[in-house]
Order: sequence, then C-alpha cells, then structure tokens
Amino acid sequence: MMKKIVIVILFFCFSGSVFSQVNEAGIFVGGSNYIGDIGRTNFIYPNSFAFGGIYKWNMHPHYSIRATYIYSKISGNDAETNNSFRKYRDLSFSNDIHELAVGIEYHFFKYNLDKTGYTKTPYMFVEAGTVNYGTLDNGRTFNFTMPFGAGFKTKLAPGVGIGFEAGFRYTFKDDIDSYPFDLDSPNVQINPNNNDWYVFTGITLVFAFGREGCYTGSF
Repeated sequence: MMKKIVIVILFFCFSGSVFSQVNEAGIFVGGSNYIGDIGRTNFIYPNSFAFGGIYKWNMHPHYSIRATYIYSKISGNDAETNNSFRKYRDLSFSNDIHELAVGIEYHFFKYNLDKTGYTKTPYMFVEAGTVNYGTLDNGRTFNFTMPFGAGFKTKLAPGVGIGFEAGFRYTFKDDIDSYPFDLDSPNVQINPNNNDWYVFTGITLVFAFGREGCYTGSF
C-alpha cells in the first residue's frame, strides 16, 4: 500500500513539474549584425533593428528550457570597413531573416523571480534552430542555425524580469549575403570556406506565470 502511495505522489510530482512549473514569456528587442565576407569584421556591432518573442520553462533553479523567435534585417557594406581590400572591392548586401530556435539556458547562480536573494544571475545558452532568408534569385530558403551566447538577468518588478544577452548564430552556409562562391566571377573574391554568421544583441523583458512544480531542493 505504501509503495502505491509513493508511486502516486511521484506521478503527481512529475506531472506538476511538466505542466505547472514557473513559465516566463515576453519580448526580445535589440539589434543585429552580420559576420562574413562583406563589410565589417566586428563580432558585436548592432546596425539593424531586431525584435521577437521568447518563452522559458524554468524547470530547475540552474537551468531553463527556452524557445525564441526573432526577426531582423541584416546588411553588410565594404565601404564601412577598415579592411583595405574589402573597401576597394566595394560590395554590399541587405537581407531579412526569420529565426526560430529551441535550447537550454544555464544559470550560474540559482534563479527564481519569486525568491528573495535568487532573482539575478549571469547565464549562458545554446540552441538549435532554423532560419529563413532571401536568396539571390529573389526566392527564400531555410537553413539550420546554431545560436549560443551569454547574458545577465534580474528582477524588474514582482513577476517581471529583465535581461541583457548577446547571441552568435552559425548558419552552416555561405549564401545569406547573396554572394555564394562563384568560379566564373573571380574578382568578387568570396571565401568558399567561410560560412556566414550573424549576431543578436539586446534586452529581454519577460512576465512569469504558473505555479511551481515539485522541485524540492534547497535554495
């Protein structure tokens, strides 16, 4: 009988952790920049507006499952770089991207918006996702992307959190700038071994909802 009671308790505990954990949902607002064969070579240099939505399931004080959608225009212009070869080459491009990604976020300190003393922490994240963007023939295509980055978040008001993060995206292809390597155009000088990257840097504003599940560890 006792064994059955324990099993029932564990069942409801697990169910609560799945369906009744603290959730956070909100917005991302910031900027984006491109890293590739055209334009500046800065790793973080936001030059286009980026915005989207973010959801987090805080399944443990040290980590969360997260999902994001972000839209932005990205661009590159050789005229804006300090690289003399690129400046002489004088290429430019503009594109727009839609990114959807899911991953995990690790908190360096225990984190819970409802518990005093545990409402702020630096964190890092890694995700897997897909990105949609324009192609050279005026079509659109999908590609895999691997976002990863770091940030810091804290409590802004009861049930409201604010954070700052920067995330790098590797795209596995070299066509987001609309200049894939072409042997017929040697003067373009695009590196076929240098796949494109882009970066989102900005602020997250989230609102917490849902009751806590069965995490019983000490804070």
